[in-house]
Amino acid sequence: MLFSLVAVLGPPSVSAKPLTSYNVLILKNSDAWGSPSVEKTLTNMSIPYDVMTSTELQNKTAQDLIGTYDMIIIVSDQRQQFYNEIDPQMGKLEEYVKAGKVLEIHAANWGWSGGRWLSPLPGGAEIQRSYSTRDYVIANNTTLISSYASHGYFTGLPANAEIITVQAPSGTPDNTKPSTAIYTLGSGKVFVTGLTIEYSVARKGPEWEAFYKEIIMNNLGYSSMIPTPEAPVQKGINVMLFNFYYYIQYHRNLDKYNTLYGEAVDGGMDNETLGLATVQNDTAADYYANASQYGPVVANFPRIYIFIDLRKAALHQKQAVGILEEGMADW
Repeated sequence: MLFSLVAVLGPPSVSAKPLTSYNVLILKNSDAWGSPSVEKTLTNMSIPYDVMTSTELQNKTAQDLIGTYDMIIIVSDQRQQFYNEIDPQMGKLEEYVKAGKVLEIHAANWGWSGGRWLSPLPGGAEIQRSYSTRDYVIANNTTLISSYASHGYFTGLPANAEIITVQAPSGTPDNTKPSTAIYTLGSGKVFVTGLTIEYSVARKGPEWEAFYKEIIMNNLGYSSMIPTPEAPVQKGINVMLFNFYYYIQYHRNLDKYNTLYGEAVDGGMDNETLGLATVQNDTAADYYANASQYGPVVANFPRIYIFIDLRKAALHQKQAVGILEEGMADW
């Protein structure tokens, strides 16, 4: 299954660079539902990150955050102290977003830790308590299922908000209950979700991890370095260079995958690991096919509209190689 969210969100801003070159900040005082799923997902994607508590955040200025992090992720299911300390710092986080950064808020509270948001989120959105075992993904007409797929939906979303998921407790999408959305604030983006990301990624199957990885890649694609007079943004040049970079990375990892896959089969690797690698390989091939729909990719390197698919093809192909390498390292 191809979890492409580009259909609903459109291509993010051009801030092309390898995932290892980003830096993410995770805000939490404890693991949501006892699972460090966000850290594990970022580690599996080779994305560097720092972890900070709500108390530690008090010692950071907005400029500290802007100069250090491409994206901030606020984890779900925290004790009330966390929300009490985050509330007076929302202005700092809004300034961070308006400078061209991304704030990813996992707002599924009313969980094991008992805490809840007391104030509106940046941009004025508020989460309303509402449990649903099913949430509908608009972009690809699929349904995410969990013990509770979401703990709430949003009201007060800005007019520019793009809805990604809605609650579907009876199996039918309820468009009046958006449970995931992204919207513009200044030069940046705010991503909000009431989905139980941490719980469901850890316990409810690979489709949840695939969905969340796609979310991370899309959100990082919106982050941008602030242009300066000394280093203005030159999009035409960057698109060509980065398209070439991802083209090379895709084919290099595809060749490596084909070699490793044969070795893995001959060595008796289990079917589950082979299947996970195959899903990533097939997803990469789908994205590469999308990039090729306008003709030979090489001939179209300057074209911005192939960038997002070519980049994702390279990233998913790298994931396929990583799965095989990790499985073979356990032999």
